[in-house]
Amino acid sequence: MKIFISPGSKVVSQICTVLAMALALSIAVSAEPGARIISTDAGVTDVLIALGVGNDLVGIDVTSQVPESFKAAKIGYHRTLSAEGLMSLNPGLIIGGGHMGPPEVISFIEQSAVKLVRLPTAKNAEQLKRNISAIGELVEQQSKAGALLVRVDSAMAILDQQQLEPDTKVAFLLQMDGRNLRLAGKSTTGDDIISLLGGENIAEHNAYKAVSSEALINLAPDVIIVAGRGVSVSLVETLLNDNPLLAHTPAVANANIIQVDSRTIVAGISVSAIEAVAMLAIELN
Repeated sequence: MKIFISPGSKVVSQICTVLAMALALSIAVSAEPGARIISTDAGVTDVLIALGVGNDLVGIDVTSQVPESFKAAKIGYHRTLSAEGLMSLNPGLIIGGGHMGPPEVISFIEQSAVKLVRLPTAKNAEQLKRNISAIGELVEQQSKAGALLVRVDSAMAILDQQQLEPDTKVAFLLQMDGRNLRLAGKSTTGDDIISLLGGENIAEHNAYKAVSSEALINLAPDVIIVAGRGVSVSLVETLLNDNPLLAHTPAVANANIIQVDSRTIVAGISVSAIEAVAMLAIELN
């Protein structure tokens, strides 16, 4: 029995994908594992650069921040990776986080000759230090990893000395376009940062949710942290211009409103993030 499949059909597309993945797998199996590294996590990329092996990166996810001189290819968002895209870079090592996906791509990599390591997203200094040690072992940079651990300890020492007053209510906001604001709830990096500062998150919901100026007035935060892309512009000034009602919050009335570059917190508590939070603590005290 012969089955005819039209050239534009979904089945043809699926067959092509399978063939491409099979080809990528054969290439990966025949390749000699080497220093070619793909990082699918901004926090991992941060550590690799700090360990001095950034030049070994051949691929990074879109949330990773690297110097312009780096030639690593962008592989897309860490939750929606492509097996073909990853394997086409002929990596010897892929390092990612717990949110790496989709599952079929993870399964495909695990069946290939490429070493895959997935590390828990760091929500505190302890997990961050464990991740640093693990990555240092993987890339044989244990000595530099030790120095990096000292940096984390130094940042934590500052945070321990600069804790907010007990019961200080904190709002962590993502500055979107115009008056659109998102308030960090539980199980977010924003919530983790508030914990590092010793504050109390005013949000009771999970994840990030839209919030109005009126709602923030009712929540009466003592401190507002606003996160936006880049720090070349005044996020605070923009926030207050777009949301003048926030002037009625205790945070603005007492000038306890501060900005942070959202790119440093996109991957959880990274080295850059924990050092940025230490600087926030100094500014708030």
